[in-house]
Amino acid sequence: MRTILVTASDTGVGKTHAVAALARLLAADGSRVQIVKVVESGRSSASTEEGDAAKAQRLSGVAVSSVTLATFAAPLAPADAAAAEGKEISLEMLVTRTQALEACDWRILEGAGGIATPIDRQGRDWADFALAIGADLLVVVVPDRLGAINQARLAHARAAATKIPAGIWLNAVTAVDADVAVSNRRALQRAGVPVWAELGFDASEPAQPEHVRAMLKDLAAHLPDRALAKAGDASKPQGPSLIERWRSSLTGRTQQGLRRTVRVTTRDKAVLNLADNDYLALAQDPEVVRAVAAAAAKYGTSASASPLITGWSEAHQQLVESLGAWHGFSCGLLWNSGYAANSAVLGVLPTRDDLVLADRLIHHSMIAGLLHSGARFKRYEHLDLGHLEELLAQSRSSGRNVFVATETVFSMDGDYPDLARLAALKRTYGFCWIVDEAHALGWYGPAGAGLVRAAGVEQDVDVLVGTLGKTLAAGGAYTLFRDETVRDYLVNEAGEFIYSTALPPTNAAAAAAALERVRALAPQQAQWQAYSRNFRARLQKEGWSAPDGDSPVVPVRLDDAEAALALTGALRAAGIWAGAVRPPTVPAGTSRLRFSLKRTLTEADATRILSVMAQWRNRL
Repeated sequence: MRTILVTASDTGVGKTHAVAALARLLAADGSRVQIVKVVESGRSSASTEEGDAAKAQRLSGVAVSSVTLATFAAPLAPADAAAAEGKEISLEMLVTRTQALEACDWRILEGAGGIATPIDRQGRDWADFALAIGADLLVVVVPDRLGAINQARLAHARAAATKIPAGIWLNAVTAVDADVAVSNRRALQRAGVPVWAELGFDASEPAQPEHVRAMLKDLAAHLPDRALAKAGDASKPQGPSLIERWRSSLTGRTQQGLRRTVRVTTRDKAVLNLADNDYLALAQDPEVVRAVAAAAAKYGTSASASPLITGWSEAHQQLVESLGAWHGFSCGLLWNSGYAANSAVLGVLPTRDDLVLADRLIHHSMIAGLLHSGARFKRYEHLDLGHLEELLAQSRSSGRNVFVATETVFSMDGDYPDLARLAALKRTYGFCWIVDEAHALGWYGPAGAGLVRAAGVEQDVDVLVGTLGKTLAAGGAYTLFRDETVRDYLVNEAGEFIYSTALPPTNAAAAAAALERVRALAPQQAQWQAYSRNFRARLQKEGWSAPDGDSPVVPVRLDDAEAALALTGALRAAGIWAGAVRPPTVPAGTSRLRFSLKRTLTEADATRILSVMAQWRNRL
């Protein structure tokens, strides 16, 4: 049996008509189809008026069954409609009633209101219901009119969070202006929101009905059988095998053009590599390579133990001391990756009673740590320090400890905040300030020490996170602190440090050698920054969507995920590597090409890149 939950972006947008059309399509081959209205409000159970389930059955025009699980007279959200009659409704009750239904081939369930409409007093909604019943597909009905783009993106985002394959059903509840219709479809395609079906005004079936039916059946064919057991059945419902569950998730990613793959790359000197983050081109630097060889001869190739057992060597300690002096901090730690460092810092230092205010575009590693911490977590709008100050002012009376987390250069947008103003906010509001400098190292600051040193605010930062795997041409990461208490607390509480084999000493040696090269190259920073500004200006002049700035991270917005992949493919074919960045790494509808500039680039390189991009665009 296959189960489809039909939900929507709002109430009154034609879910019942969509259910009827779906039933007709799926019953065309003789399949047993069951229509279920899960909750109907605004109609008394004693009413003789036709309910939504019966209406869908009638409109389908085929032999299907129908049933309604709960009916309430008040035209309110389910929990309130039930309360108006002195009753209660719960997700568990609706799941139990669903499980008790007769078996069929296709079960089409219709929710009440929009997908985020709360079902019960706990605030659980139709996405939660879909997960609880093991729905195979989610159909989100959106009215085909002005405003559909926003509604579809918001509703689909909630549906996509369930990991259940979900698509939009555009429903024309009134006649649609032709320009609006074209705009809706074009924008949703660019945003990567799949439109599964389009039902025209007064139409009884969607456009290309056979295509819609074939698509639904094809989707279902790649999903495990998640049929629910009947009530009273002593056996548990049979869930999918693990392989089937994982394959289903990958199928959904493939359909949205968002599936990631790993490819083997080779170091070809003829390739112009603007996809990695080796901003100062030190990963092949002879001095760094020699330092690694010497460290391997002295220490071997692995630390072979946790830092707390035998894994912390002179190479580790010397690197931490050099990094501390470089940034102006007194103590620090090394980690196996930037992800581990951020996850540990934000997963351990804030606790459940604290408040963390973070830039909306902070890295996933920071979010992972915050979710682990259990702290209250609010995002301020990207780089909007006015919004941050509003949140800080609101928090003053809460009695909570407050943390503020930001990056300097943001890895996907290449922009950075006003650090001097952030430092002023720190002095006014007294929060714990955590800054990730990963993408600013080398490119900015005295001796290449980053934007915090460039802004002269290092004394205001409590925790500075840096990476060894980008500008410092090694692998791993570091955190620096003003107070040894913070260092010792992480040594005792952070599992990422306690239970991991320490960073290989060869990595520490490579980073130490690269650090000396960064210091020596720092006087050239003005040239690199000028190249970034000029490259962006040339992109803009040729009509590409690139922001102003001077960082090594240069995004080119294409919005459409497939376009980002296609353009990176064209560049790769010409011997130029760039990154294609798609959701969920960036927000839906903001897919982009990402260039990571290097100090070795020339204007001839820029001309070559722009020529390939122009040729690709001209072929569209």
